[in-house]
Amino acid sequence: MSRRRRRQGRNDEILQGVLLVDKPAGMTSREVCEFVKGRLRLGKVGHGGTLDPFATGLLPLLINGATRLMPHLQDQDKVYRATVRLGVRTDTMDPTGEVTATADGSQVDEERLREVIAGFVGKQEQTVPRYAAARVDGKRLYEYARDHEEVELPTKEVEIHSIEVLSIVAGAQTTDVELDIHCGTGTYVRALADDIGETMGTGGYLHQLHRLRNGGLSVAAALPLAAIGDQADAWRDERLARQEEEGRRIPFVPEQNARSWSAFLGGALIPVALLLGGLATLRVSAELVPRVRGGQPLRKGELEGIAGELPPFRNGDRLVLEDPDGLRGLALVRANCGRESLSRREPSAIVFQIERVLR
Repeated sequence: MSRRRRRQGRNDEILQGVLLVDKPAGMTSREVCEFVKGRLRLGKVGHGGTLDPFATGLLPLLINGATRLMPHLQDQDKVYRATVRLGVRTDTMDPTGEVTATADGSQVDEERLREVIAGFVGKQEQTVPRYAAARVDGKRLYEYARDHEEVELPTKEVEIHSIEVLSIVAGAQTTDVELDIHCGTGTYVRALADDIGETMGTGGYLHQLHRLRNGGLSVAAALPLAAIGDQADAWRDERLARQEEEGRRIPFVPEQNARSWSAFLGGALIPVALLLGGLATLRVSAELVPRVRGGQPLRKGELEGIAGELPPFRNGDRLVLEDPDGLRGLALVRANCGRESLSRREPSAIVFQIERVLR
């Protein structure tokens, strides 16, 4: 049986950037991606740093061509607000697991607790949790755990830059410790919670986790996932009502979809150039778009196809080339010379070398 051909214009592959979502509990990061992809009718959506289903907070989603910049987000420091519950230990080190041990965690010495927590600041070897997605001999650790197979857990060097104790609240049998944790990439906060509990002699697990920051991105600028879903539902209902009133099918127009969602998302949608540190942008003519998307460099004689005045740039500077409407970045480029030297160069001289096509 032949494969069904994809309909032209079925998805919006124009809207682009990093969408800041305030993830709710109960969904995997992949499920959030699929939700946004379906509701916004996008071509591609990926996430820049996994949050476990029980965790909440900032989940940056890379949309369409911005997915090519995934490593930029994954390698950033993170800031979390975490609640460590002392007096209970679970096999997953979080609230989703089975309780493996209990102790009276209600009478902890606060001074010692603060000393223990401070001892985890800095570079250290951390044992990867048994229920983790890391691979050993081609198999994920959580698969070994679910199959009840023993495997030596790997270790990795991580760095915790700071831990601020926000509150210590004792209960009948447990004590909840609320922390703000600034850590380097790859740090397992639930492993930290387990280590704190073990050092205190009470056991402990990560009861709650809320991501506040990913690099320079903040949850304060993020939109709740429900707000995005509600807006998608409202526009769908409006379209269906209009179709019924006019007695015709209203076609999906990717350009219109991109403009509507860009306006609604506002500051929660970070442009590629801003994500990369506020790079200069250049809009190219429609004639140059195929060349840029094909990875071909731009020469001096083709700069007439650049809309507007060229910004200052030096040899080696990076810039973002945009489509004529400025709706999406086409490519990340590196200058092959400085702007001040253009007058001395031949029309065939390469000015911008394509570094990465954003598609």
